[in-house]
Amino acid sequence: MEIHQFQNLLNQVNAITNKYKKVTELTGENFNVFRILKVESSEVKTHSAFIAELLNPNGSHGQKDTFLKLFIKAFCFKENTIDSESCKVKAEESIGTISHDRTQGGRIDIIIKDAHNHHIIIENKIYAGDQEHQLSRYHKYSDSADIIYLTLDGKSPSKDSTGDMEDGKHFKCYSYEHDILNWLELCRKEVAIYPIVREALTHYINLIKYLTNQTLNQNMQEELSDLLKSNLEASFAISDNLNQACEKVSNDFGKALIQECENIGLVCEYNFDFEKRYTGVWIYKPEWKFFSIGFEFQNFNKDLIYGFITNKDPIESPVSTDLRDRLKTLPNNFRSTEWWPWYNRFGEPFNNWSKFQAWQAILDGSMKELFLDKINYLLNISTDIEL
Repeated sequence: MEIHQFQNLLNQVNAITNKYKKVTELTGENFNVFRILKVESSEVKTHSAFIAELLNPNGSHGQKDTFLKLFIKAFCFKENTIDSESCKVKAEESIGTISHDRTQGGRIDIIIKDAHNHHIIIENKIYAGDQEHQLSRYHKYSDSADIIYLTLDGKSPSKDSTGDMEDGKHFKCYSYEHDILNWLELCRKEVAIYPIVREALTHYINLIKYLTNQTLNQNMQEELSDLLKSNLEASFAISDNLNQACEKVSNDFGKALIQECENIGLVCEYNFDFEKRYTGVWIYKPEWKFFSIGFEFQNFNKDLIYGFITNKDPIESPVSTDLRDRLKTLPNNFRSTEWWPWYNRFGEPFNNWSKFQAWQAILDGSMKELFLDKINYLLNISTDIEL
């Protein structure tokens, strides 16, 4: 194909997206409280907390067990007779310390218990990966529970997590993309005359559509689909080369970041690979023995975190508890794990490199400045700690 054909297609796409940008400005579709507060991808503080509150018969929404009944009907698969009125709902429920062989204990994202000791267990995955024996630990805790494995797209858990458990028998996979959205729509219908609850649900529904790449403006989606359909060969050619173009931009970003780190006496290992999980950038001084400053995607090119990461497997080469505790108590620690005693999350749109906004920040240099700001911040708060 001639280059001008590709250019013509791209010009038409730009014209359509610019038109609908103006539409969203007029309708306010881009205004979303979760995104403004930069908590849109937080599994614990946003998604588990919000869903648990909706499911709670004593929740602040004032609708008693209305939302929970709809959830049980849509998600529960074991035919347990659950007394929704008596249910207690907890987020981040501890079921004991994880054992050395990782087959017992853990923390359940959302657990629902009725007066007859029937359980619903929700494992909530936005971008994070599975833990070893995670679902099998929950099954051991309550072998009759409806175990719901909830992800953005309904993917299956890893074999390391489930062991001998069977999908559809011991657990079942559901998606935010379809299942949660359908449930939320049903909930919104129930509160049509209660504006505060209704609009809170609307904000959350729009957030889920954003995270699952479902265009809020269906007219734009249809118009773009028709355009690509009539230029299918050029569309495939552009799509086939997009990853390579992004890889070149990423490599240029990596070179610039490595140079900036060298200028302040740091070693930088740049290893972003969007076809693999848990790849990132590791930054350290040669004399650091135990930890590095890390930037890592939790799910391919999404959910970027930063913080202090152990240099070696913490089980095989444990670091002193005192050193870990000192890092954990540093300010602004979002959460701690064995690998990451201190870490925090990038805010949108910079933590999601499947979106154009992140690449725009890379191209205009603001992404590099964000990385450097976070590196300097971590250096400053750890000046008296021998990493």
